[in-house]
Amino acid sequence: MTGIASRIVRLAATFATLGFAQAAVAQDLPKTKFNYVGTWGNLSLYNKVEKPFFEQTIPEQSGGAITVTVQPFTEMGLKGTEILRLLRSGVLDMSATLLSYIGGDIPEAEAVDLAGITRDIDEAHRMTDAYKPVLAEVFEKKYGVKLLAVIPYHAQIVYCRQPISGLDDFKGLKIRSSGRSQGDLIEALGGTPVGMAFGEVVPALEKGVIDCGITGALSGNLAKWDQTTTHLYPLPISWATTFIAAGSDFWNKLDPAVQSFLEKEMASLEDIAWESGRSETNDGISCNTGGACVDGHVSNMTLIPVNDADYAKLHELLASVVVPRWAERCGGECAAKWNETIGKELNLTAPTE
Repeated sequence: MTGIASRIVRLAATFATLGFAQAAVAQDLPKTKFNYVGTWGNLSLYNKVEKPFFEQTIPEQSGGAITVTVQPFTEMGLKGTEILRLLRSGVLDMSATLLSYIGGDIPEAEAVDLAGITRDIDEAHRMTDAYKPVLAEVFEKKYGVKLLAVIPYHAQIVYCRQPISGLDDFKGLKIRSSGRSQGDLIEALGGTPVGMAFGEVVPALEKGVIDCGITGALSGNLAKWDQTTTHLYPLPISWATTFIAAGSDFWNKLDPAVQSFLEKEMASLEDIAWESGRSETNDGISCNTGGACVDGHVSNMTLIPVNDADYAKLHELLASVVVPRWAERCGGECAAKWNETIGKELNLTAPTE
């Protein structure tokens, strides 16, 4: 038998095995249908990760036993801030939104993505995994929601319309931010945080209403922030970390075999999303600064290197301002759990009194 023929036989055997495996799964899983409401329909997390996962991967891996109707919350006239309430009330089966959107109700939701707390996506991934059991317990016990996955967008970095050289130059600047901890960090640097909808940022930059804005390395490029800014500062302020959860009433009615299947598949979704976050961070920075560009458009922004002095200053402000202010919002017991997980890993301590 030739080498090519042998490979064909092996491939056929592999596909046959996969087919039998999927058939076995389908026999074990009852027919199940549910709705999934995803994140922003115009962004890559939904189009490259969420949508194909729920529309294709879940049906395929379940042998057709489980099917999902998928749409982004933007097509439903939602802003994303309502998702937790709609899950709790049973209006939605399963959905996703930014953890920062629920930080007002659940201070623990801010814990994995406090402004400036992680240097790169690997560190962010480790901190998220360390704290996820704490977050899952809070979701379930306090809010009746089943946490299924925690995933990132990509690095949220700083676009400015004037030259800057590092963190010291944020003093006196008006900076578009989102979430309490980003505001705390900007204030600690002597700047003014400005809350503003994503779609309002470009006109505000054009008119000088704001000097800089924080958003994704790639999403800012896709939204043409580079056309109203000149300097890109790639220190990761956050990762726009997002949760996927199910309403407890919906989840508890599912067959246990379906629950186990979905939990296993969600772990695969997390792996895909974290790798996507890595590649989109690199792609966004490269696109904005004249390098190779896959998903955005090539621009000619000036890249400002992040130096050791900036990292040292950031760690100081995390310890003295950002973490203590969050701990005050979250309470002593919450802060203690953070110290046992994220704080221990990063050599930071949240005050518990």
